[in-house]
Amino acid sequence: MTGPHEVVDVHSHILLPGVMGCCGAAGPEMGVRPDGVNFFRAGDYVLENVRFVGSPFSDVELRLEHMARLGIDRQVVSPNPITYFYGAPVDVAVGFNRRHNDLVAEIARAEPRLSGFAALPMQDPDAAAAELGRAVGELGLVGSYVGSDVAGVPLSDRRFEDLWSEHERLGVPVVVHPQPRGVDHPGDPLFAPWDLDVLYGFLVDEGMAVAHLLLGGVLDRHPGLHVHVAHGGGFAPYQVGRLQAGLARRPWGRDLLERPFEDQWAQLSFDTAVHRPDALAFLVSTQGPDRVLHGSNFAGWDQEERSVAMVTELGLGEGPTAAVLGGNARRLFRLP
Repeated sequence: MTGPHEVVDVHSHILLPGVMGCCGAAGPEMGVRPDGVNFFRAGDYVLENVRFVGSPFSDVELRLEHMARLGIDRQVVSPNPITYFYGAPVDVAVGFNRRHNDLVAEIARAEPRLSGFAALPMQDPDAAAAELGRAVGELGLVGSYVGSDVAGVPLSDRRFEDLWSEHERLGVPVVVHPQPRGVDHPGDPLFAPWDLDVLYGFLVDEGMAVAHLLLGGVLDRHPGLHVHVAHGGGFAPYQVGRLQAGLARRPWGRDLLERPFEDQWAQLSFDTAVHRPDALAFLVSTQGPDRVLHGSNFAGWDQEERSVAMVTELGLGEGPTAAVLGGNARRLFRLP
């Protein structure tokens, strides 16, 4: 360990050179233009001015070196949300996700400091359930990584019921992280300027996903399903009282849930990627240190350089600090 507590990072995307060009016309593709601008293309969506080639995103050795600089002992690497490809033809998506998961598992077998989340072809829930079973049972991946919706279809849609049951059967969590709104809705006048699809859009979409999982009965019907939500849960933990008010005061809410709201809310956990110490202090104090996991937004433009220090400086005490930094991740994702 690089410090007094083991630090596990659960918000660390990976770009795999081995999947470039494996999703048909959608690519993906990463490179450096003649003017020196780094870019990543997935279909018609292009992200610029983030270093992808020869960076910790795509080079495992550079990743390990950068982890050491940040005081991170271990990571669970995840798909880049730009590469969900939920709009791709099913056969292409299945092949791409299998290839992605195979390569992540290969990296994890070679490097014990890395584990992986499974990418799933969510546009075909049966294929997604089958790939989850393969990724966990055969490849040793530790959970799934999905968008906050599937090309506009909410996670509360009944077509995903068998997929949630498969998570319960396997005993693995699902991690929710939105894709940029610009992937499906380019040029949106509300969210396109100033990277708002990422700055605020992610947080809105995470809050909506939590609301759908709760009010749509997913957590009610699947008590063994654990859902981890990136970026501190979006705005969900900060406005949970508004959900409770709707359930208590609106006609549709009074008999909506069969199991207690508190029991279902306890099926959720959140990462520390909230950028401010006071926001993190609120998250930990309201949700409890057993349901907050360290996440750094590793290697991205929004990486939190002081992600470990933000936790240690909360003054939680030895046990809760160790839990947030790494113990909760080990427990929830059953890391060896």
